[in-house]
Amino acid sequence: MRSPYTLDNPPPDEPPSEVLVPSLWRVQARWWKRHTPALDQQSAKHPVCRHCGQSWPCHSWACWDGQLGQAVHQSQAPEPDAGETRVNPAPPTRAVPLGAALTAGLAPT
Repeated sequence: MRSPYTLDNPPPDEPPSEVLVPSLWRVQARWWKRHTPALDQQSAKHPVCRHCGQSWPCHSWACWDGQLGQAVHQSQAPEPDAGETRVNPAPPTRAVPLGAALTAGLAPT
């Protein structure tokens, strides 16, 4: 998922208040900024990443941008209404060895 950030409007160093993991945001924003073209490259026809030298947008920038986009998207997800019930998934079941299942009559024969 793409983030709303651009070269002209980069992500802030400090996370928005609704971001769930602020320390992770700081790392993601720092690497997003590292994998951008140098200022003299930004208007070039084929800019390159100043960190890895690949054609921009490089793979690393796209990954960091996606993670920032996910963080922004998750923080904007609406909470269920007060009257709405949440469905919790069933807890995982324990595996029973086949021999024990046969003995207990649980396995098909």
